[in-house]
Amino acid sequence: MATITRGSNNRTDITSRTQPTTKDDAKFHNVVEVSGSAGAGQVDYYATGSNKGSSGFIVSVAGNSVLTTTGGGTITASDLTAKTLYEIGVSRVSGSGRISVVY
Repeated sequence: MATITRGSNNRTDITSRTQPTTKDDAKFHNVVEVSGSAGAGQVDYYATGSNKGSSGFIVSVAGNSVLTTTGGGTITASDLTAKTLYEIGVSRVSGSGRISVVY
């Protein structure tokens, strides 16, 4: 267990600090599933705030989805191979498909 002491100049010293028992060295750490359907309404997902900075995406169902890259270009999901990880950051997903945005 760590020992906490105060020095003469009011600095806190924590000794015997141990490494955490779990370590995540995976390339990706989170997935956000974005989906909509033509009958139930189109999805319009913006990757902002805590969801900003995606590392890629996977198209499960293309539908009429359009992906806007972080650089500003657009990609039509139907032009891509389904169930393939594309390491391209996206800032927006719109349309009626099912896209997994990877972080």
